[in-house]
Amino acid sequence: MPSLDNVLIYVVNEDPTCSNLTIESEVSFTACSQTYIVRISNQSNAAGPFSIYTGSTSGTPVLSAVTRVELVAGQSIVLTNDDQVGCETPTPTPTPTVTPTMTPTPTGTPAAAPTSTPTETPTVTPTNTITPTNTPTQTTTPTNTVTPTNTATPTNTATPTNTPTPTVTPTNTVTPTNTVTPTVTPTNTVTPTNTVTPSITPTNTPTNTVTPSITPSITPSITPTRTVTPTVTPTKTPTNTPTNTPTNTVTPSITPTNTPTNTQTPTPTTTVTPTVTPSNVAYYAYILPEPNDVDSTTNIGQYMTDQNTNAFYGYWNSAGPPGAGPTYSSDLDIYVHFSGWTTPVDEFLTPVSAFTSTIRQSSGAGTDSYGCTQNQYTFGSIPITTSQINTGILYYYSIWIPLNGVGGSLTNMTLDIGYGAACSTTISGGGTTPDATLAGSNVTVTSGAAIPAGTYRVLWVGATLEQPTSIPATSTLWIKGKLKT
Repeated sequence: MPSLDNVLIYVVNEDPTCSNLTIESEVSFTACSQTYIVRISNQSNAAGPFSIYTGSTSGTPVLSAVTRVELVAGQSIVLTNDDQVGCETPTPTPTPTVTPTMTPTPTGTPAAAPTSTPTETPTVTPTNTITPTNTPTQTTTPTNTVTPTNTATPTNTATPTNTPTPTVTPTNTVTPTNTVTPTVTPTNTVTPTNTVTPSITPTNTPTNTVTPSITPSITPSITPTRTVTPTVTPTKTPTNTPTNTPTNTVTPSITPTNTPTNTQTPTPTTTVTPTVTPSNVAYYAYILPEPNDVDSTTNIGQYMTDQNTNAFYGYWNSAGPPGAGPTYSSDLDIYVHFSGWTTPVDEFLTPVSAFTSTIRQSSGAGTDSYGCTQNQYTFGSIPITTSQINTGILYYYSIWIPLNGVGGSLTNMTLDIGYGAACSTTISGGGTTPDATLAGSNVTVTSGAAIPAGTYRVLWVGATLEQPTSIPATSTLWIKGKLKT
């Protein structure tokens, strides 16, 4: 009867803030080995890294330094059942093979005892493998001739063995030859051993990989140009007609038909029409809402993995924003190229182009399109309505600011955040300050992304922008720039 093996699998969260939280699960199987997929739910907020043990948490783990996105996708481990009969690991045993050669007695000569010349060929042959031996025998029978027997026996027989599994081959088999005819018997023993034993381990956990389709987003950049064209008003020039004074001589008055006219011709003035561009270029801030459901996080995490990102797999998969390391810019450039930002998929319901607002270029303070106060180099109010998201899940909102839109430099920018009407600050109070290190780090966005190419600064506010604060969301979320620093 098959032996049942019960094995405990432990997943240990090595995050120092979690005090090595451990999850235990017991599995049973009767085969010699069994493959299992170990994964955690995407709803878990565990950040990792993780270690996977079997049997106990002492000793060396089966897998270590497993990231959250890798554990959400699933990690394969193989369990063995050493108690099952037939599952023991065999030890290879070399077995020599003796090939006998018989020498017959020619006719007319007193019979002599057969002479056996054994040739030892050391052969390591795998267990449970039948090694065929094909020995071609050529027999030449001369007529009326007594010919001594010459037996050629090759002694250097090489038997290639490529399988590390021992085989017990019976040896010392003597086959007597009762032939009175002299026989020249060359013995060519070819022992090919080409045994391939594949190991097939079934895995009963299918993994469905969704490969997202990357659809480039083309965002037109509109630059209004004001052209000032002067109005030319024609000038009336008076005509000076000379007066002819007659003398005392009566002379008939003759008025010439062509009266000379002294006309002042105005000098044409070259008009320069200036193009007012720099002060009227429209720059936009963009908000990227990343959903926290299983399908969405798996989709974007798989996309980031397929694109060979180095450390960032999305806000929820990485349990927070990326670190400001050497791959920060390249990882975020891949992130903003994800197709879900332009084409709805899973719970990415609305394109990023719907979550934008202009950045004020004029000095001093004014008001945005919703009547809220807007300072220079800050973006106006951006509403996220309940029809643009799934109100039953969390979203994380990152804010992307083009560096040219804030005068070419940015240390940080405080934010106003709240629910209800425009200008609300029910969440931010007097203003929320994003991560200063990341706000000061450049991100180079290449063409084909969900936002125009260029250099950006990304504002990360951590848990403050994990919204809604309570599920479901029931009103519009408002986000606005407050003050650039």
